Amino acid sequence: MTARRGGVAAVLLGLVAAACSDAEQIAPSSTTTNSSGTGGSGTTTTTGDGGTGGAFLHPWLSDAKILVSGQSAATTDCRTGICRHNENTDLTVWNGAIYLVHRTAMSQVLGPNSSLRISRSTDGGKSFVLLATLPAVMDRDLRDPHFFTVGNALHLEALARLPVLSEKDSNVDTIPLGTSSTDGVTWTDLAPIGPNGWSYWRPQQRQGTWYSAAYADGDTQVALFSSTDGVHWTQGPTVYAVSEDTPLETELTFMPSGKLLALVRMDGTEAELLGEQGRLRTKICWADPPYDKAFDCPAEITGQRLDGPLSFFHGGRLFVVARKHLGKDGRKRTALFELTGDLEGGGALSITEHGELPSAGDTAYAGAAAIDANRTLLTWYSGNLEKDEGWVFGMLDVTDVWQATVDFSKLK
Repeated sequence: MTARRGGVAAVLLGLVAAACSDAEQIAPSSTTTNSSGTGGSGTTTTTGDGGTGGAFLHPWLSDAKILVSGQSAATTDCRTGICRHNENTDLTVWNGAIYLVHRTAMSQVLGPNSSLRISRSTDGGKSFVLLATLPAVMDRDLRDPHFFTVGNALHLEALARLPVLSEKDSNVDTIPLGTSSTDGVTWTDLAPIGPNGWSYWRPQQRQGTWYSAAYADGDTQVALFSSTDGVHWTQGPTVYAVSEDTPLETELTFMPSGKLLALVRMDGTEAELLGEQGRLRTKICWADPPYDKAFDCPAEITGQRLDGPLSFFHGGRLFVVARKHLGKDGRKRTALFELTGDLEGGGALSITEHGELPSAGDTAYAGAAAIDANRTLLTWYSGNLEKDEGWVFGMLDVTDVWQATVDFSKLK
């Protein structure tokens, strides 16, 4: 974690520094959830509502439960085992199975005591088996993993950062890393796949080329990168470069026509960084094939800042799962949204919230994998629902990986 998420620099840096000094001494919180936390399968308790974290009952949502428990974690060796803070999930379907990856650490704070854990489900997400653990490398932090496939190999990209405390992802010297596997069990060594100083978000493929939006250290601009082999990535045009808006995580979605949508998270001014006051905005940017010119950004979503966005089409409808900001008390949720409007013309879009997923504290960074024609498995991470603490404190506290199934036939 860097202090860009805290905004009020001196206060947050002091809070994080104090937490960092004690991080390895903090014992896991007590919990009523029964979960093995072994990286995939285990007994979990489904949750019908969020208590003080809000009600999360929806006719379209089922089997919501903790998949990986930080609350029951007993180790502080996050390079080999599951620790108290589990986050940054992604899912993909490959060779007939669902693959999950997530980060485990003591907190959101940047540090080499972290790893990515890769698991597989062959029963539609009912159970997961741990396949591999990828510890942080080069004495850096490791986070924000995303799957993609090239040929017969499953690829994973992630970010390695220096273990520093700074504002707006500055001075972290981000190295985008990649690894691949032909069986999901044995993975190549994590190695650089692009220039330092750029944080890749979720890769998307069109006509044999992979594209990823990446934001620059310091959260000053977003650019488009592309690759045909998943190993060598080339910087292309600017997506958005108004540094005063603090642009960062940018989700790409290809329209059926080939037009490319970029949803740019904008943290705004220093007073707005926490999402507790001021504007909540997401910039809407568009590009046309062959995606070699600067994006046009004619509009923005107002009233919702889509942090860590995941977007996908289902039945011709465009959905987004992202972090939602509740207001002045600093609490957050993970929610399911739908975008409508000029999806082919490259104009303005409207956003509708369908509902919140069981979530509180530090939360979001979801993954999605289709189970069948109607159902999709979602994963995300969340702090303790009953505690329902503010985001800043949640970044330093226990978090779990959650899963649930969305039945789109029941979503009107």
